[in-house]
Amino acid sequence: MVSASPIDALRADFPLTFPIPTPLNSPDVVTVRDAQREEDLLRNPFSFRSWWIAIQAANDSFNARIKTSKEEPGPSVLGPLAHPLARTALKRLTYLYESALVHFPGSFKLWKAYLQTRMNYVLGPKVVKRRAGGKKKFPDMKNALEEEKEDLEEWTGGLDPIVGWEEWKALVATFERALMWLPKVRPKDTSREIIHSYLRVRCSCQGYG
Repeated sequence: MVSASPIDALRADFPLTFPIPTPLNSPDVVTVRDAQREEDLLRNPFSFRSWWIAIQAANDSFNARIKTSKEEPGPSVLGPLAHPLARTALKRLTYLYESALVHFPGSFKLWKAYLQTRMNYVLGPKVVKRRAGGKKKFPDMKNALEEEKEDLEEWTGGLDPIVGWEEWKALVATFERALMWLPKVRPKDTSREIIHSYLRVRCSCQGYG
């Protein structure tokens, strides 16, 4: 019997976010400590504030736990997902965001925060390099397009695209779902923020596809 290579063993853990994690297919996305939160959300499913507070609290909690954890992280090729708690955090935050989007599918604020969270865990920290001298206050169309090209959106220390290829594809698919909803609600914001990030992620994926 041929044993799996180390790379294949790492790839077997992905994707973490597809199928969308739920208590039915991933029992660890909800714990006993989350019972009160789940009850509150069930009682107030159409309260955007309740969902937003729950998501932010879960995110802050995981960030604090990861910083103080003594558990050893995995291989560096896993990037932001090298720590076991980070992988759990991504699954639980995905569950919360997706549950909230069932009730608020057209929320630009919710989609933007969700996509940014997914990007942070897959691509790593974002670094925006701007050209020296700043931008003109009222640039003409030609200059505005040239300045846009020079504002390069980059990420560092992300999940290796070969090891985490399925996770990258799941991220692209989530962007595409967002683009199906958002143009109906916030076309200007969508075109500048969401589409720009989508194209950058899509191009990065195509380089390994």
